[in-house]
Amino acid sequence: MRKQVFLSYRHESQEHIAAVHRLGQLLRSANIPVVLDRFYLDDHPGGPDEGGWPKWSEKAALESRCVLIVASEGWFAAFEGTGQQGSGMGAASEADLFRQSLWDEKGHNARIRVAFLHPIDPEKVPVRLRAWHQFRPFDQPQELKQLIRWLATALQMEELQTPAILWPEPTKFEPDIVDRNKREWPTIVAMLAGRLRERILLLEGSSGVGKSELLRQARTYAKKLAVPVAYIDFRGGMQNLHDVLGHISLEIGNLVPNFTNDGATKTHLLRRDLRNLKQPILLIFDGYEGAAENKAITDWVNQQLLPEVETSLSVAVIIAGQASPRVANATWRELAQYLVLEPITDFEAWREWTSRKFPRVGDLQLQVLVTATKGSPGLMLPLCANLAGTQL
Repeated sequence: MRKQVFLSYRHESQEHIAAVHRLGQLLRSANIPVVLDRFYLDDHPGGPDEGGWPKWSEKAALESRCVLIVASEGWFAAFEGTGQQGSGMGAASEADLFRQSLWDEKGHNARIRVAFLHPIDPEKVPVRLRAWHQFRPFDQPQELKQLIRWLATALQMEELQTPAILWPEPTKFEPDIVDRNKREWPTIVAMLAGRLRERILLLEGSSGVGKSELLRQARTYAKKLAVPVAYIDFRGGMQNLHDVLGHISLEIGNLVPNFTNDGATKTHLLRRDLRNLKQPILLIFDGYEGAAENKAITDWVNQQLLPEVETSLSVAVIIAGQASPRVANATWRELAQYLVLEPITDFEAWREWTSRKFPRVGDLQLQVLVTATKGSPGLMLPLCANLAGTQL
């Protein structure tokens, strides 16, 4: 058998396919030889010639010293023979081979394990696969390390590298924001811990809903995690792509040396440096509406930077504004979360915040302000400060 790991999965959704691809990239970054259909397509755009995909997948399953089954209900149904007839035939063929292998080995299984990239009901896991350790490489950095150690041992590899990117563990941090702790802030924390498949966060909302304050808190938190940040504000006079690239070089130039040393003008050098990064970074773009009519900037963002996130495993991007890049038909849509920020009309949320920040503001005054401002954070902050006699 060849010293390689075969990733067996079912094409159930674009999200699932993207997650499998990301796992393959992470394993490759640790020098693990990975056999995956998308990697094969990179080198053979027309797919396999002899026997097509069925024969290719069967050969890969039989010849690989390790097999990592990527858990999904559809793959498990194929293993159990309960899937819809005529669908998922590749997974069904591979499942037949693995089921026979487990039978032949009489319970000794040094070759096959299951990796969970999404939450799945434990009852959906076939009984015959439950006995062995289950990996969850996206849950915690140590889970990915453990998977790599198992693969390296099974493949008898001597030259093992740590994964290219190990995101930091979350740390205690209380953002000074109102009512963004249910959705927006947990998303930022999870993204900076490497726990999300999506490393692009789009925050869209009207003026005064607190986008910039949320970004300021994200910058502070990232720096506490020792994650370098490049912050670009399109409302600050950046009118062309040259200015944007130059500011990125100014902020994180030591991390993108080829790009910076060549004058910070060639976008392909920036992409190359981002791919070679060995530590996570955060790119923040604020006031995106200020660049929405600039074709050079929007083309770079939509056609180069955001698609690059799939390959540059070290990069997380937050874009905020009254407008944002369009997700629907973008090639990078599976890597993005799109959140709309609304005014905060929940009185109790404002009450909790003012009790900490402006305790002198009474409930009656607060109720009047929330009603008058319609819960706009941009208006509430100076008004509460004024009532409390506090200097902002």
